[in-house]
Amino acid sequence: MKKGIDISKYQAGIDLNNIKNNGYDFVIIRAGYTGWGDGDSMAIDPSFEDSYSRAKSAGLGVGAYYFTIATSYQEGVDEANWLYNNCLKGKQFDYPIYIDVEDDTGGKQYLRKAGKNATTQGIKGFCETMEKLGYYVGIYASDISGFKDMMNIDELKDYDKWVARYGKKPEYVTEYGMWQTTSSGKVNGYSGNLDLNEAYKDYPSIIKSNGLNGYSKDSSSSNSHQINTDTTSYGTVYTVVEGDTLSGIASRYGTTYQKLAEYNGIADPNKIYPGQQIKIPGSNQSSSAVYYTVVTGDNLTKIANRYGTTVNQLVSWNNIANANLIYPGQKLRVK
Repeated sequence: MKKGIDISKYQAGIDLNNIKNNGYDFVIIRAGYTGWGDGDSMAIDPSFEDSYSRAKSAGLGVGAYYFTIATSYQEGVDEANWLYNNCLKGKQFDYPIYIDVEDDTGGKQYLRKAGKNATTQGIKGFCETMEKLGYYVGIYASDISGFKDMMNIDELKDYDKWVARYGKKPEYVTEYGMWQTTSSGKVNGYSGNLDLNEAYKDYPSIIKSNGLNGYSKDSSSSNSHQINTDTTSYGTVYTVVEGDTLSGIASRYGTTYQKLAEYNGIADPNKIYPGQQIKIPGSNQSSSAVYYTVVTGDNLTKIANRYGTTVNQLVSWNNIANANLIYPGQKLRVK
């Protein structure tokens, strides 16, 4: 688990070296927004460029977010393209690019008034466009007032989630890569309140190894790998790799994450780590399974042809709801 903060112009000038020295690993910076104080036009956060430069100099991992009011697929596309051209182009980000789904905007409530379907379409337009541009994308919202009340989350299951819930862990969203734990956090050397976050995935490794977010793909990295498994009296032992989730492993072996957590004595199902061994009771799955990490430009047909299988088989192995929608960084069983 990595610790981080998120900031905008309201924390302009914060000493990010001090944040680093206090044990924090990353910062998610507001890059831009639509609809604050100037109608529905798009704008760069006034402190974005400075915060980005100082975060990089401090050695912090950097991600970005964009405050949306998109209520159609095309509006989401437009916001993503604007964000890329005005904020992201020419920079490198170690953490995801998030669409910020809230509904304050000076009381105008663009998203809530438009409804779940319209908001979900805006999110899809943004996320799909960012992926085409070569970015690891995610969705930020509050557990209940955001993900539950404002969007059709079942249509967005392929996207990483950054969930805000204070005082307790998220309950509505069960799979997420990052948790915003509080908006009133304190860090020595900074007098104001800060949003504090916990990241449960090794985003920098995932992003850099796949050549996303402005990074060039490491030619020495392998897109596919053999999974280390051993068959024992209690079934198969699965070795966790970066990007895995307990629910994803459970789906792969035809069980539930609750059962795996109980069987393996895992207190927090959202916290597993590369190299950890997960016992799969009663599983007869072959130890020769091979997994591939999706990169920009991939589709299921290309992957199926590469590994001598079919799109239907890939869909079945990986529980894919929409065969036309896969994303960079996604891990797929291919054999």
